[in-house]
Amino acid sequence: MRNEELKTYNGADGQPAYIAYKGKIYDVGKSKLWMKGVHMANHRAGGDLTEQIKAAPHGEEVLSRVQEIGILEEEPASVDYRQNLRVLYRKFHPHPILIHYPMGLFVFSALMQFLYFVTRIDTFEVSAFYGIVFATVTAVPTMAAGFFSWWLNYESTFTVIFRNKIVFSFVLLAMGIFMCLTRYADPGISSRMDLLSLTYNGSVFLAVPVIGFVAYNGGKITWPS
Repeated sequence: MRNEELKTYNGADGQPAYIAYKGKIYDVGKSKLWMKGVHMANHRAGGDLTEQIKAAPHGEEVLSRVQEIGILEEEPASVDYRQNLRVLYRKFHPHPILIHYPMGLFVFSALMQFLYFVTRIDTFEVSAFYGIVFATVTAVPTMAAGFFSWWLNYESTFTVIFRNKIVFSFVLLAMGIFMCLTRYADPGISSRMDLLSLTYNGSVFLAVPVIGFVAYNGGKITWPS
């Protein structure tokens, strides 16, 4: 079976669900873990998942539970430029490293803002603002690294998990930009009780569960339930 034919067996619309691994083709359609050709809302049938399985928390032993049905025909030799990039990615792990910066800084900012409300010490409020600025700035390369990882390791497969990560990452970035601009334009906004002030202060605390949700979906990619 060639790659083009394999793509048609993606489990959608009643089609069989086949995957390839190291040149062998497996029928995963009868597995409860591959309902409608989707595995853990992360991988789709109809393709060669050799690299994805290498990066998965489990090994190839899981394929012993499904039926091997054929051989994937070799395509004409071509330069796999992604493989060299994958080697570098797995050596330096840019996205897992970068995500800790906005995560920690948004939580830090919420804590500083809370302490400001409790003590009314301006230093805490200023610290919260600077934390928001740096969290928003670091969110940009973090998202870029995330998109790069999605393209490199998952071939831009659009599943529920990646949809959640992408949508809420942009929501978080928009919240960060709003907070930075609002606080810069109105330094006394934290101490008031009008609608704009409530929106700003609410965003400071809401950023924590938003980035937590993004991180939760990232965890589901690494450790699927």
